[in-house]
Amino acid sequence: MDADRLSRAGQVLALLLVTTTGCLTDPYLGPQSQPARRERPDPPERQVEVVRAAASQPATDPSDPVEIDVNRYIARVANAPTVRPPSVPALAADVLSEPATVLQHPPSSPPRVEPPAPPSEPPPDVGGTAPAAEPPPAPPPAPTLTALTARAESAPPVPAGRGPDTPAINAAAAASVGLTSLREYLERSPLPEDAPFRDQLDRRVLWAIAGDFEQAREPLRLVTAEQQQLAARFVETWIALREAHEGDLAATATAARAPLAELEESLRRLADLSIPTLRICGAVRGFGQYDVIEPARFAAGGAEFVLYCEVRDFVSELRSDGLYHTTFDLTTTILNRAGDIVLELRDTDIVDRCRNRRQDCFIPRLVRLPASLAPGRYVAKVTVADKLGKKVAENRAAFELTARP
Repeated sequence: MDADRLSRAGQVLALLLVTTTGCLTDPYLGPQSQPARRERPDPPERQVEVVRAAASQPATDPSDPVEIDVNRYIARVANAPTVRPPSVPALAADVLSEPATVLQHPPSSPPRVEPPAPPSEPPPDVGGTAPAAEPPPAPPPAPTLTALTARAESAPPVPAGRGPDTPAINAAAAASVGLTSLREYLERSPLPEDAPFRDQLDRRVLWAIAGDFEQAREPLRLVTAEQQQLAARFVETWIALREAHEGDLAATATAARAPLAELEESLRRLADLSIPTLRICGAVRGFGQYDVIEPARFAAGGAEFVLYCEVRDFVSELRSDGLYHTTFDLTTTILNRAGDIVLELRDTDIVDRCRNRRQDCFIPRLVRLPASLAPGRYVAKVTVADKLGKKVAENRAAFELTARP
């Protein structure tokens, strides 16, 4: 009886499926096409053999075709995997609607990606005949766009033009080698036309060191006459010292004296006029020979003294008479304590003639004080003008007038 009930239940279930859907339907695999039904005659009545079995296992007829179809269907449903369409990643609508933000620097942290959601639990087993396979984990949600960084790509390097080492057809070529001498360096590195005085003088000295005296004596460009003369005499002195190398020091010094004297004269022309010594004296006998009055104190009412004045760095000229001429203007001024002029003596065109060029000289000046000068402190100021060199120098000496006893 149990077998009949099970067989009828299967027939009812199959009939119900066919009636409602027209075919056997698998909720996971989709509808299965039902083959065309063929009319077949009713099976002949069979003798059902009842097999006795345990109470937990109902008796079945393995040859029943309906039961075979039902069991096959149940097994196919139990073993079918769960298939779900994958979710399509898409950007959120609000993110797409917002304008992109361009950052000047890369963001401090990478875009945040939400962790994947835990897989959903499989549906409970309805049939109870076999456990259903676990579904695959759901794909993670789509990342959210939080920022956009725009960077400019560096331009590709521009190929350089044809260099000097690039081979060319039927072209001359030469290898650059190191300098072999100072002369070669000077020839390869000429000075510009507007080079300063110092650079031109250095170049003339280098030519003299290299032994090319013709190049060393070349005149300088764009300089004054005094600078031209100074550079020429300096080079001549250098050449004289360089060539006098035979071991005789006396001969070397003698050979260098003439250009050195000319160089000194050029320097004297450029140097300032100076009065290194001014003394109030009782008598003057010669250069550096004088009697100094110390302390310089005189009785009021017509005192007198001699001013000894040494002069240096003046200009002398050799003239047609074979003598060196020097011309000065001397001004002697007596000032009181308030700075007022109480006496002024002017001596113009003081001429010195000498067969040798003087390096320095002295000028004595007798000063007679007016008898009307009151006792007190006074200053004697001497001003010397070199008329040939067009230079001026001055110096001062103090003295005191006392009342008569």
